[in-house]
Amino acid sequence: MVDPFVRRIVDALPTATGKVLIRDRAGHRVLVEMVAQECLARELIPLIERVSNSELRRVIGTSSPAELSGWDVERASVAAEIGGLIVLGGWRLDLAGLAPESVAAWAAAMGRVEAVIDSRRVPTVVVAVPTEDVATNLGLSMQSLEAHVMASILLSASELRAATDGVVNMLARESSIELRTPGGSLFIERGTRPLLVDDGVVDAADVRIGATVSNLPAGSVYWTVLEEATRGRVELIDSTVLEFGPDGRVTTGEFAGERVSHLGIATNPLVAGSIGWTIVDEHRPGAVFLALGENRYLGGANASAINVDLLPASPTVLVGEAMLVADGELV
Repeated sequence: MVDPFVRRIVDALPTATGKVLIRDRAGHRVLVEMVAQECLARELIPLIERVSNSELRRVIGTSSPAELSGWDVERASVAAEIGGLIVLGGWRLDLAGLAPESVAAWAAAMGRVEAVIDSRRVPTVVVAVPTEDVATNLGLSMQSLEAHVMASILLSASELRAATDGVVNMLARESSIELRTPGGSLFIERGTRPLLVDDGVVDAADVRIGATVSNLPAGSVYWTVLEEATRGRVELIDSTVLEFGPDGRVTTGEFAGERVSHLGIATNPLVAGSIGWTIVDEHRPGAVFLALGENRYLGGANASAINVDLLPASPTVLVGEAMLVADGELV
């Protein structure tokens, strides 16, 4: 019998064809092999990249910028051949303390690989994989971590779509959105950009409109913005405040020069509370995620070497005059 977790991962990519790249960022060898076997059972050809986050940090920390600038040479060739991508991990790579020039060289090379994947609209799923390392980082037991995330990951696409209907209907009424946080308000225009639903499956309709990346756990409504029209300031959960200038770009700090890629509101009914793991927390009903960076793969117009999801603090969302989210809770 196929493990339900493994089946749900591969079910996320019904449009995958031919070669499927499995990136193991979690260092979970057993899970990788099980996913590869399930791909084979569906007449897909699994290609495995075994570079966990801890190994990747070691490589960046011990390699020269010149060496790291070649990270994309073979990987870009692979990216040009694959018909699906499965990323097993979900924990953000720790780059703290590493040489900035090494990080920049690796990020630029990785960006070139992602550009190939984005340009080809390769269906992709990014999976939150519970591991002992993640549990330790969160101060949880492995049993508690799995209890918190596994049920939300296993929800079907139809159940997740049903949970988003009300939010989609509200957002469709108005293109002006205000995001209020304790540190200020951010004013965003959607214009005629489409509302996208992440139901944990990248189907043919998603691929056609560029919504080629899904998360597990899934369950959200998101949309790209009119990048240059973003104004104001927003406070994040780590107390960082992002201020946006007249061109819609962040004015100072780590993300200076970046613009909003997309904004999303979470709807997964089985994500209860927050545990400090972004890919999970950002799917709690009423959670809001703000992405900075590249969004052309979603039909936007922002070119960037990064794409990072951030969580606003105590978010309140107004659609025109109507309140959709109040202090992190769906109204």
